[in-house]
Amino acid sequence: MPLSLLLATVICFFIGNTVSEFCRFMPSSGGYYSFATRGLGSRPGFMATWSYLVYDILGPAGAIGFLGYLLSDILRMQFQVNMPWWVLTLVAFSVVWALTHHGIQLSMRVTALLGGVELLIMLALAITLLVHPGPGSKYIAPLNPVSSPHHFEGILAGTIFSILALSGFEGPAPLAQEARLPRQFIARAIMLSLAVIGGFYVFTSYASAVGWGTGNMAEFASSPNPYYVLGHALWGAAWWFVVFAIINSSIGVGLACANSASRVLYTMGRAGTLSASFGKIHPAHQTPTFSIAFVQIAGVTAVLLVGFLLRPEYIFGFLETIATLAVIVLYSMANLALTSYVRREHPASFSFWRHGVAPWVATLALSPVLFVTIYPVTPWPYNITPYLFSILLLVGFGYMQWRELRDPGVLRRGAAMLAHSDATPGESI
Repeated sequence: MPLSLLLATVICFFIGNTVSEFCRFMPSSGGYYSFATRGLGSRPGFMATWSYLVYDILGPAGAIGFLGYLLSDILRMQFQVNMPWWVLTLVAFSVVWALTHHGIQLSMRVTALLGGVELLIMLALAITLLVHPGPGSKYIAPLNPVSSPHHFEGILAGTIFSILALSGFEGPAPLAQEARLPRQFIARAIMLSLAVIGGFYVFTSYASAVGWGTGNMAEFASSPNPYYVLGHALWGAAWWFVVFAIINSSIGVGLACANSASRVLYTMGRAGTLSASFGKIHPAHQTPTFSIAFVQIAGVTAVLLVGFLLRPEYIFGFLETIATLAVIVLYSMANLALTSYVRREHPASFSFWRHGVAPWVATLALSPVLFVTIYPVTPWPYNITPYLFSILLLVGFGYMQWRELRDPGVLRRGAAMLAHSDATPGESI
């Protein structure tokens, strides 16, 4: 686990360079929509953004759906209370919806508070695990590639979910037009979040393996929630702090992604590539409430479909695998866009290393991660996730074609509008 997360952190630093450099040149609420459109053109830009929306809607939906399933299971085992998982899931979605609806400052402050509490709880648990190692634990084992049953192939496969765990570091990018000094602060926020969270994940994953028992990691992998088990075993009555951290994590992810995705939808609505309803803001809260509502309803729909058509325990792995495929496609297209954009529009500022080498290193590093997501074929129902992601991309392509046929030139006009608005950041939404 720690080696997979370390590898993912290094890869994400190269990707973070792409996002940071774009933010320095054109801070925009459009985020990846602006980046890909300005770098690759209106059609590739639309498809990159479609992939971003798949990731930014299904990713938090999987986390919130898992939260509902987990809490339902805990209530049944600990208190013999039968509360349907979908009821708890809808409550969590409602909390995220209400906070993001009522303003960016409120939701971002809550996100920061929840994240801080979560970090402290998991840091305390990690220290406890190192002080009380599991049966047969060896402190060097989590850092030895030989400990992986499939050696480097296993570490690479673990990088799939590691990249997904780290994804979200680009979350500040769509908030650029609501920041005071976006060109300086947004880029710093992105790289600082990667450094802090990447290091934190490596440390806590190392402690998790040691605390569980490095000779029995197969049982760790098969446990529905190993951190709940560890907290219950080591903290006694204080095990509720671990559950509280999981609740914090799910709500925090929902808030951050809803804020980012809704700002991108808002920008697409203003640009005309989506319905004008997405580009409207609430007169009192100054938030894109229609876009926020769309994000929440789409997430709820995805969770309920997986939970009822398959099983609720599949929600997290199923939706997060699709989100991983989407984020790999998105990051790769953004990397290509950076090189093209800076060379064409800012040739005097072009850096061979920052704008040429770093984006391509990131893309090449993502290629094997994408491959192991698809092959070898995973068991049912995860084996159908690549096909579902492909269908979602085809739906996006079909919508793009329909939008252009209905309103010829709308993609080109949207790109021109982005070029103008990105040059004059500072609008509050």
